[in-house]
Amino acid sequence: MKGLLVKDLRIVLKKKQQLLVLLGVCAMIAFTSDGSFIIAYAAGLTGILGLSTYAYDEHDNGFPFLFSLPVDVKTYVQEKYLFCILADLAGMALGTGLSLIACAATGKMEVFLDNLPYVAIYFPATLLLILSVLLIQMIFGIERSRLVTFLLYGILFILSAVAVKVVGPIDQKQVARHLPEWMTGVPFVAAVVFTVVAALCAVLYFASLKAMRNKEF
Repeated sequence: MKGLLVKDLRIVLKKKQQLLVLLGVCAMIAFTSDGSFIIAYAAGLTGILGLSTYAYDEHDNGFPFLFSLPVDVKTYVQEKYLFCILADLAGMALGTGLSLIACAATGKMEVFLDNLPYVAIYFPATLLLILSVLLIQMIFGIERSRLVTFLLYGILFILSAVAVKVVGPIDQKQVARHLPEWMTGVPFVAAVVFTVVAALCAVLYFASLKAMRNKEF
């Protein structure tokens, strides 16, 4: 697995111009906006870089050569998931660091402190998005996965917009008042989020493993 991680890291680092543009765009956003958008944006961009390594593996019949080496499908899928998780973490760290620098330079540290809780929201959200796209790539291939991803998330966006329209705005404070105090505490909420995210990641992993085993190389 270490060799696969080094391979993917070298693929990403070869894109020096793209990395410099990414850093410049992230820095510009951090210094021109006061919100937490930069944290999710940076994580999304680094996640895309992680996903791009799969395209390199698939390109020009790369899989037959790759699996002629002492690498099996299970190790490959595990490494790809690990690399995407690390890429997401790197993006979160980059976005948080740039936000800290920007807020410190402009004297708005209270804004940075207010944005810190969003890290706990953006990390699982961006991670599940990245891993779901990776699953789609493994099932449909790079070319068809673009269309499938666009259609799938387009439908989900429309359904969520309709649901919000039908249900209307939800007063979170009002809902919290009807729940036991222990259910609204940080430890319980964090445990629920961790359990749900871990379960969804496990489902995506086993689905990806099955998809790769069903491929003909």
